[in-house]
Amino acid sequence: MFSINIELPRQESITDLPLSYNPFLRPDHIGTAIGLSDPVFRARFKEKHGKECEHDMSTADAEWAGTIFPGTSHSWEDVAFLQKHWDGPIILKGIQTVADAKKCVDIGVQGIVVSNHGGRQVDGGVSSLAMLPKIVDAIGDKLEILFDSGIRCGADVAKALALGAKMVLVGRPYIYGLALGGQAGVSHVFKSLLGELELTLHLAGIVSSSKEHLNRDVLVREADMF
Repeated sequence: MFSINIELPRQESITDLPLSYNPFLRPDHIGTAIGLSDPVFRARFKEKHGKECEHDMSTADAEWAGTIFPGTSHSWEDVAFLQKHWDGPIILKGIQTVADAKKCVDIGVQGIVVSNHGGRQVDGGVSSLAMLPKIVDAIGDKLEILFDSGIRCGADVAKALALGAKMVLVGRPYIYGLALGGQAGVSHVFKSLLGELELTLHLAGIVSSSKEHLNRDVLVREADMF
């Protein structure tokens, strides 16, 4: 399937920027609450400006955004730095190629997350689900393989597990639940996902989510049926 991007004419308005999604640049705590509560960041900000973050939110937000988005690239050497200073497991997110997955095995991380990690900005990028089985075939059980990107229902979870993921990550749905119902909303989202997964397996005649029962043999590519 191919798609065409069509850019519709739009009327420039003074409201374009105020309505844009820039949570890290607003003069409030939206998108920057973690940074503005960090004691190290706060101490450095006060030392530099002689005042607390709350007394100059615009500057504080901008400096925190510059801290987490410094505009510099990361490399495999950065993983070695993490391994030197962190004795816990390291799981790299954003693995989309077999070559990178094999590299993760070579450098000794404990797991990967097959994900485009916001790669919707790259038009024509390969889907994470399409790459999942290729990566699983390439590295097997040499490290833990997680999946993220587009999990919206229990059937999505079942497909990812069937293709070899050990577990999945859930992004936007829990945020929707949080926004609408707080902790109870998040709980409802995950109960719904688990319920949908159970229903999917039962109706498909799949005994459990173990690899013995939930694997590629239960999947059918509709493109191969015609």
